[in-house]
Amino acid sequence: MFGDLLDALAAQDLLLVWPLMLTFLTLDASAGIGLIVPGDALLIVAGTTAGTPSEAVALVAAGVLACVAGASGGHWLGRTFGSRLRHGRLGRRVGEERWQRAEELFERSGWALALAYYLPVVHALTPAVAGALGMPYRRFMPWALVGGTAWVSTYVTIGALAGGVVREHAELLLPVAAVAALVIVTVSAAVRRMVTAGRAGSPEPRSAARPPR
Repeated sequence: MFGDLLDALAAQDLLLVWPLMLTFLTLDASAGIGLIVPGDALLIVAGTTAGTPSEAVALVAAGVLACVAGASGGHWLGRTFGSRLRHGRLGRRVGEERWQRAEELFERSGWALALAYYLPVVHALTPAVAGALGMPYRRFMPWALVGGTAWVSTYVTIGALAGGVVREHAELLLPVAAVAALVIVTVSAAVRRMVTAGRAGSPEPRSAARPPR
């Protein structure tokens, strides 16, 4: 049954899957969808639809394009509306702790901004925080591109491998799904430790008004 489901997903035309990925990931960071639905899971599911390596590459390309659009939109919103986003109704529901966590990324190297893509919720806030703090788009975008490319490539590849295994061995669906979930949790935890260690090892945090180059 589940093997048939994955076969049906893989049979879907990329012209159908692409718009869905583009729409969701664009809204992920620009409209805050990533605060509600983790993009990691979406990328893995999308990856299961790839029946060939070329289709997986096409999905990665679509995902990266959407990440660029989403990060650009989020940066513009932050620059335009500033603290109103943070202190508005939605911002209060997100919670001050999560806003502070996203803001702290700007006290460390640009790599922390790239790694933020592996932190659920936080990565959806990062573009808006960058814009609100006045980080120039030309400085923010290269790190967003690096992080988005790595993030999309990682989880689409995991999804493609998982989908291939389950199509051959449908009885392994639950173990494969459990492994995929464990990978997401492990990667997120590892990145969080790296970012925290970077903060602890920084002798003098940079001012939020002067984000990393």
